[in-house]
Amino acid sequence: MTANNQDFLAAKIGSAFKKNLVSFDKLLEQENKPELTAIRKKLREELKIYREQGAIGVAFVGQYSAGKSTIISALTGKRDIKIDADIATDKTSTYNWNGIQVLDTPGLFTERQDHDEITYDAINKADLLVFCLTYMLFDSVTVENFKKLAYEKGYRWKMMLVINKMSDEAGEEEQKILNYRHSLAEALKPYSLDEFPVCFIDAKDYCEGVDEKDDFLMEISRFQTFIDALNEFVNKRAALAKFDTPVRIALSCLEEAQLSFTRNSTNDSAFLEILNRLSRVVRKERSRIRTKVQNIGLKMSSEIAKEGYVLASAVGNEDI
Repeated sequence: MTANNQDFLAAKIGSAFKKNLVSFDKLLEQENKPELTAIRKKLREELKIYREQGAIGVAFVGQYSAGKSTIISALTGKRDIKIDADIATDKTSTYNWNGIQVLDTPGLFTERQDHDEITYDAINKADLLVFCLTYMLFDSVTVENFKKLAYEKGYRWKMMLVINKMSDEAGEEEQKILNYRHSLAEALKPYSLDEFPVCFIDAKDYCEGVDEKDDFLMEISRFQTFIDALNEFVNKRAALAKFDTPVRIALSCLEEAQLSFTRNSTNDSAFLEILNRLSRVVRKERSRIRTKVQNIGLKMSSEIAKEGYVLASAVGNEDI
């Protein structure tokens, strides 16, 4: 596929999404209800903020005790980030790293519903997700919520897994990693762990190694493997994520409008049907975008492989 075709595809997708947004905006406006007016304003503001942001947004999510804030401190070099053994983060905070906006979020799956709401709002607006666990790995609650996020909500292609606090468990590093991989794979069945980039680190060791100029601590922390994996993850997924995130922001507002209408009216079924139809169109368009971009990637990989075979067969040829 040529560069021109890819440009045309992007323009077509952008045009279709804008057309659906205009339709949704008109529907909200014509109802002239306070709740729907507020949703209309929210959608406009959130899309405006997202477009002005420019940089890719990566949200760190997961268990409250997984050391998300410590990982971000290790990444950014900021040591004034609030870190605690208890639930330290109660709001979303944004930091800049390597041209990326890094979002620290409250822990999920606690008794704090407000924390879950804040985090899920950040997830809707983030381009990519880093899901953090400790060496304790998944428990029954965490794994079910992970599966829901990855498979029911369709975030799996936007997610990577990080296992933190490696040094808290005794044992040989390589054997621990093998054991962790096996346990993670078993927990995710019938799905495959191979769908996710996975890193095993100790962010606290890395922070101490950097602060104390201790090369040994930095090495055993394995944090450089995470930096490399995160950069590769962003490079591979950023283009598609930039199409997907505005759609998710719009869908979130669309779902709010559906709930509001269901709650406040039992008569106008036509309006609700239009909203449902619009929701289906947007979801279908998002799936089509994802499939087409993946096909582009597969075709490019195939062409690169063919060139590789040609070069390999030419090795030793006297004409070269």
